Amino acid sequence: MRQPSAANTAGFLSWLSELDAERGYGLIVAGTDASLLALRQLPESDPLRARAVLPTDASLDAALDKEQTRQLARSLGVPVPDTIEIGSLESIVPATDFPIVLKPVRSTIIVGDRVLSFVPVIARDEQERLRCLRAWVPHTKVLQQAYVPGRGVGVEFLYDRGCKLWQFAHERLHEWPLTGGGSTYRRSWWPDPILVAASEALLNELRWHGVAMVEYKVAADGSFYLMEINPRLWGSLALAIDAGVNFPLGLWKLARGEIVPPQPQYRKNYYTRNLANDIKWMKANHGANHSDSLLMTRPRLVSTLEYLRPLTGRESWDHFDVRDLGLTIVPLRKLATRALRRAGSYARERLLAWRLIKRHEHLRRAEGFAARSMRRLLFLCHGNICRSPVAAQIAREALADFHIESAGFFDQTGRCSPTNVIAVARSMGIDVSQWRSRRVTADQIAHADLILVMDLKNYRSLASEFPEAVARTTLLGLFGPERSVNIRNPDGRSEAETRRILQQISSAVHSLAGWLKEVHAAREGRRTRGVGAADRISPALDSAEGGS
Repeated sequence: MRQPSAANTAGFLSWLSELDAERGYGLIVAGTDASLLALRQLPESDPLRARAVLPTDASLDAALDKEQTRQLARSLGVPVPDTIEIGSLESIVPATDFPIVLKPVRSTIIVGDRVLSFVPVIARDEQERLRCLRAWVPHTKVLQQAYVPGRGVGVEFLYDRGCKLWQFAHERLHEWPLTGGGSTYRRSWWPDPILVAASEALLNELRWHGVAMVEYKVAADGSFYLMEINPRLWGSLALAIDAGVNFPLGLWKLARGEIVPPQPQYRKNYYTRNLANDIKWMKANHGANHSDSLLMTRPRLVSTLEYLRPLTGRESWDHFDVRDLGLTIVPLRKLATRALRRAGSYARERLLAWRLIKRHEHLRRAEGFAARSMRRLLFLCHGNICRSPVAAQIAREALADFHIESAGFFDQTGRCSPTNVIAVARSMGIDVSQWRSRRVTADQIAHADLILVMDLKNYRSLASEFPEAVARTTLLGLFGPERSVNIRNPDGRSEAETRRILQQISSAVHSLAGWLKEVHAAREGRRTRGVGAADRISPALDSAEGGS
């Protein structure tokens, strides 16, 4: 039987009960927040719940709800960042000190038949803050917290009905994404006793049962702030196991009612790496601005040399085990497949870009264009809320006697432009505040003399849905001074980045307008000399590749 979604709580629990009756599990592990929420619906006396080794409903709720966690910490004197709870759109007031951190009160919620997950966001400015709040607040309350610099640490525990059995601690060395997230590289350490005492105070007050990780930010001077309590097994579990604290084994013994051995000794300064995700971190760290204090970067050379640490016997990699080559081959095969897929995708992207650049050059030289009346322009992007409506509005000003339209490929229509785009566009004399998104139609495509798309993804969408239109299509960015194949989507970006993108669009549109005026001047000259006008585009344009 296929596992139902945890959003279907009744179906999920029925499926689990049937599976347990068939196989008789000794331990049930909630691998995701969604499955944990489903197990939370079981009565506390249910045998399935006992084998999942969960605390009481009240304790679990206090850990899952970040505001309850914060209130508990304050009552116990555990430091927390300055916080404002935002529960409605009407209660939003402007912020003054940036950056700030926005956290959903609950990271995962179930709405109808959907599981919605949220990750904290560091907002650098008011536009980014408002965009996030407007997306989240309709679904969950949000905590707005002061940004706390420092390194992420976790203190992990195994409890038996309010009594601590085991503990472990680790420091995050690489976090993905660079603004903060799950660790891709970490090391074991022995934390400050004050940090351990604070963690124990929280879990003792909750009479905790099972596993939990208490997460902190620790500054260079040793001061710390509580971030959250993770009430299930954590992503860096391999480090604890390889260093000497086998939390799954401890859970197994608790679930079966066996005696759990005393606190295991574990290796300090032992490292583990999630290779697949750490490769992403390495690429991001290599290209990142290391002077940006909000990015958790590390020296590039040091990070590269650290890949030699396994030779010292003090580092292992998640899912790699020389004692089980069958297991080790799986991630290696996935990495190789991913690398080959990306290489192939990159090669196809470069080939398509080269062909479109050649087409664009031919388009600007084509005799057919100099003889043809091009009065109907269509600007396309994905959502029709940022790039294409801005480009169309600029074109209406520059080409007053042309027919200008914009549209997108996203099916949902009637959407407003993002606040950051509206604000920056207004400062440039462009008003898109009343714009509402539209889905491109076959009629628009049929009547357009020239179609301008913003990036290769837009071009592929057009070539797939309207292959007959590729000969009349080019990339707007190629008209600009930078001759860019892709114009980035400014949705949700900082004010500075949004302004750079809109200025790029403006430069490209004005260059396009200049070229079109030259084309029409040439056309009028030809007409004066009695040369007949062509009605269709030069067939030579059809020879370019159509959208692979």
